[in-house]
Amino acid sequence: MHTKRFLPILLALFALAGGTAQAQTAAAPPTTDSVRVTSGTYYHVTAQEAFDIEQQYRLSNGQRLEVRQQDSHFFGRLIDDREWQAKNSVEIYPTGPGQFVSKKGATFVFSNAGDRVVIDDAQFLPGLRMPADMRSAGTVTGSTSIRLVSR
Repeated sequence: MHTKRFLPILLALFALAGGTAQAQTAAAPPTTDSVRVTSGTYYHVTAQEAFDIEQQYRLSNGQRLEVRQQDSHFFGRLIDDREWQAKNSVEIYPTGPGQFVSKKGATFVFSNAGDRVVIDDAQFLPGLRMPADMRSAGTVTGSTSIRLVSR
């Protein structure tokens, strides 16, 4: 007779413990090396803004940044004239007028109607080439952030 009462209580305890474990697993934030771009930070790029920034920029490290639009998505790709293989493009997400960010956290700020771009945290871009003077400057200051500016 005690078994009939004990069994429902035991099942209820297991169900409660299982639900708590699932809630803790679902609440745990993912551990990835990326920046989460939420829908609240999306900025609609006008046709004129897209026309202004969709071009190639010569960067301070000697590489070029190619920015292109495909449908309503924007992509950036580093180009190195000394290499035969093209680098991978990364999608960049608009966050404000002339401002974009990649999933990994590189930020792009276009100014002067697309004549100039500044990239902060460029180390997150695939195919980044760093000249020796840029590498030594980063280790002297202890900073790992790399800034590239168009010429």
